[in-house]
Amino acid sequence: MAQSIPPGDIHTQPGSKIVFNAPYDDKHTYHIKITNAGGRRIGWAIKTTNMRRLGVDPPCGVLDPKENVLMAVSCDTFDASKEDINNDRITIEWTNTPDGAAKQFRREWFQGDVKRQRYWIFLMAQSVPPGDIHTQPGSKIVFNAPYDDKHTYHIKITNAGGRRIGWAIKTTNMRRLGVDPPCGVLDPKENVLMAVSCDTFDASKEDINNDRITIEWTNTPDGAAKQFRREWFQGDGMVRRKNLPIEYNL
Repeated sequence: MAQSIPPGDIHTQPGSKIVFNAPYDDKHTYHIKITNAGGRRIGWAIKTTNMRRLGVDPPCGVLDPKENVLMAVSCDTFDASKEDINNDRITIEWTNTPDGAAKQFRREWFQGDVKRQRYWIFLMAQSVPPGDIHTQPGSKIVFNAPYDDKHTYHIKITNAGGRRIGWAIKTTNMRRLGVDPPCGVLDPKENVLMAVSCDTFDASKEDINNDRITIEWTNTPDGAAKQFRREWFQGDGMVRRKNLPIEYNL
């Protein structure tokens, strides 16, 4: 009774993940070598979390001990800026074939002792341009005189794209202008209210013509925790910027 004996191991090359690189305007194919490393004949089959985007060929089969098969995993075209690409995976399932069974795959074999190995699909977000952000106000920040007390202006930043982003603020005048919070992470459609403060100063003695803040944002890496990391802005990914000039009314 082969079904009462736990299936042996399989070996796969690569071992744990599949990486597809942008752009996704054409079909991508990745190959996995599956080897039956155990001492019994096994039946194997593939499941995927996204049948519309991911395909496998062959999707199932039978392997004698030490035999291997080359399986193709394909990724169809899609718009990465508009779809969730954080949870795609394929799962390889395998089980011993019954004693005396023909070497022809049968789905009913999988009602007994089944082993599984998951492959996470990494669609490299850093190669995909970040989507848009929306700001309220949209184009500038205005502070009104007098400037003998601290002024605070609030900006609403909304992630209008389809991917999680990290964002950070730069300013041309760190002595006069402050931002709180200075950085963060936003899921798609999420927003944050950021305070821009202007400390006291003598407008008659200082240059007030070139102040601005710059919002920078980039896609977060696949699988990253929702905790801002400065290194996201130092890799190969695209960083977008939006300048908001500071206008001082005297």
